[in-house]
Amino acid sequence: GDIENNYMKVFKCKFSDKSERSEGVLVHEAIVEKIQVTNSICWSTDGKTMYLADSPTKTIFTHDYDQENGTVSNRGILHEFEMGVPDGSCTDSNGNVWNAMRRNGAGPSKVQCIDASTGEVLFTANVPDSTSQLTCCCFGGPNLDILFISSAHINRDREKEPYGGCVYAVKVGIKGCLEKRFRGE
Repeated sequence: GDIENNYMKVFKCKFSDKSERSEGVLVHEAIVEKIQVTNSICWSTDGKTMYLADSPTKTIFTHDYDQENGTVSNRGILHEFEMGVPDGSCTDSNGNVWNAMRRNGAGPSKVQCIDASTGEVLFTANVPDSTSQLTCCCFGGPNLDILFISSAHINRDREKEPYGGCVYAVKVGIKGCLEKRFRGE
């Protein structure tokens, strides 16, 4: 997004001016005007709610999402983190939000499953070591029942965090859902 006065914007993209002779032009339009660092975006299973993590404020925000025109309204708070910062997120088939919590050396990171209705943490998936920079999570595998968790290793001590930069795969007993693809409309 654009950085203006230490804030970013979140944009929607679509192709305009499509014709039989042209693929059109990719147009950007701001849908969130002011956010510090957006590290994740995902949607509810019905597509009517957009979840957006802002890492510096340690908050995952909710927005009503209009699927027809790609606009948002009614910003709310899903969850505020006491420690660590929210990074990448995804949703499961039950509609819950899974978020990779980054701790940058302040202890091991974890992934939390957050109830989309109440904002309460339902489940925590801890990594089996001291990796402190989890970056994102998503469900995969033939049955979408494996939670894949990516991590980083930026300015960390390799001896203290030997698996930083690796990808973890965890069976959590819950299925994910297929991600929606950009249609360009």
